[in-house]
Amino acid sequence: MRLQEILSAVPGLEKRFVHYLESQGYIKPVKIQKVRIARRDYSTTDLERVRAIWLYYQRGISIARAYELVARDRGTGAYVFLPVPIRGWQAALDHLHRSDQVQEAGVIYGESADVIVRMRTAHESDVHAVLDRLFEERLIAGLPRVYRYGQTTPGFGGPEPRRTAGERMKAWILIKVPAKQIGTLVDQLRTFPGIVEASGIYGETDVIAKVDVPNPDALDDLVTNHIQNIPVVESTRTFIGIGRMYWERDDTTPAP
Repeated sequence: MRLQEILSAVPGLEKRFVHYLESQGYIKPVKIQKVRIARRDYSTTDLERVRAIWLYYQRGISIARAYELVARDRGTGAYVFLPVPIRGWQAALDHLHRSDQVQEAGVIYGESADVIVRMRTAHESDVHAVLDRLFEERLIAGLPRVYRYGQTTPGFGGPEPRRTAGERMKAWILIKVPAKQIGTLVDQLRTFPGIVEASGIYGETDVIAKVDVPNPDALDDLVTNHIQNIPVVESTRTFIGIGRMYWERDDTTPAP
């Protein structure tokens, strides 16, 4: 990939900014020798790293600090519950898909939220950058709730069950548990079929679990006969995903 392609892919990016990142070793394009001067061949990883550092720099964060954030383990993130009017559901999903920080988003049945979002949040500004754009487009009709999870928080995630179109359903379960029991609970959730991801989070709810099950009966059985029967569980709240109003970013997309 040539330098001009990098500049075209990142709005406002300056040539000298890219050269500075290379001089500091933050990106490592391959040098292709020519008769008079070597040409740089940039990889997709270089592009994503330049884009991410440039976005942080535009928010007023130093280049060195931006690089630290981009290079950080991707385990740090947040779940955000958004109140969105029904006519804005699809627009909100489409808008969220355009943000590189957002990993997945879906419409849910809930009393105080309509859309659930999972995003990478290496820096506080990552959440604000996504929410600010949603507010600017008037897609949010209330105050979002943010639940953060850290890279040292007990959690797991693996390949989801094989799906047959129209037969499976998604849900997210907020589980209240004593702080000292978070690790124990996450380990136990690991053994339950249907739970594909779980993380300890900061806030009034202590664990959030993502569920993929074949039907409502399977969800009822998982919640009432398994999760709620765990002695340390104090309470649960279940948010059920609505049909096909959901997307998840491909994990094979190169990391910044």
